[in-house]
Amino acid sequence: MVLSKALRHLVEHVMGLGPVTGLRVLALKKRGKGRTAVVRTPQLAGPLTVRTGTSDLAIFDEVVLMGGYDLKLDRPPAVIVDAGANIGLATLRFKALWPQARIIAVEPDPANFALLQRNVGGLPGVTVVQAAITARDGVIGLHTDGLDPSGFHVRELRPGEQGVPALCMRTLMQQQGLDHIDLLKLDIEGAEKELFEADDLSWMDLVRTVAIELHDRFRPGCGHAFFRAASRSPRTYEVHEYLVVATRT
Repeated sequence: MVLSKALRHLVEHVMGLGPVTGLRVLALKKRGKGRTAVVRTPQLAGPLTVRTGTSDLAIFDEVVLMGGYDLKLDRPPAVIVDAGANIGLATLRFKALWPQARIIAVEPDPANFALLQRNVGGLPGVTVVQAAITARDGVIGLHTDGLDPSGFHVRELRPGEQGVPALCMRTLMQQQGLDHIDLLKLDIEGAEKELFEADDLSWMDLVRTVAIELHDRFRPGCGHAFFRAASRSPRTYEVHEYLVVATRT
């Protein structure tokens, strides 16, 4: 069983990435924490710096090998917001799929944001913003689950804590001069519950497609809040890998 699983991994990586890159990615997965490495693959719009011994390479598999963000849209999106951009994998994939798109990549975690800037900051048409997307503007704290750089949740700011900026969608759009969003990718670790329970959801009318990862497994009610908010206007729904994709009709 172990051998067959290892063989399957080998075949997947070599077939999906080519022999050189596939074997290199498998080798990087065996390294411990504390190192960075650069991975280049034509599925991404530029080189990707990852941290070994973290979830970075697992997310790489989801985006590149599994096609987690290879969405079948009826027209190329001109304006994309990548909320919860992490280290920029989705942004790099979107830019490879739709080179002419303007992309706003938003990420609150300082360590992730530093790599996000490195990975996508130099791409034409890409703007990076260090902030959490929340129901209201302000400053929030981050609760980190262990050492997993993708395992954090927003929380109330504690006394004496510096925190990170928090922006509602309306403010983000105003700051970036957006009058519409063609594709909003949301992976905000459960904060979608409060986002879609907010009183002002008028910004939803300006979003054509939402591709969201829901986190009901640790924040019950996320899905209910999202579907209720999305029903403000008629939308078609489909499930793509781990995303719910809702497009206004």
